[in-house]
Amino acid sequence: MAGEYSKPPHNRDVGIPKKYSWQALTRKKGAELEVLYVELLRKLGNKKGMLGQIFTKAQNKIQDPAKLYRLIEMIAAFA
Repeated sequence: MAGEYSKPPHNRDVGIPKKYSWQALTRKKGAELEVLYVELLRKLGNKKGMLGQIFTKAQNKIQDPAKLYRLIEMIAAFA
């Protein structure tokens, strides 16, 4: 959703660093994806405001990096 709001016609700064953007997630696979995703959840949970509230105590419940990649791939197909 944040990725969509950052594109035209909205062009909003949603406060998510490029390092943790949707595009960054879709470029990773395997252990690199899992590491980035866990880091993303932790860092965004520490942000102030609404973004921090959304990600507070967020956890990675998908322990298999291949399944996490497949889930991201499926979501990206609809974006």
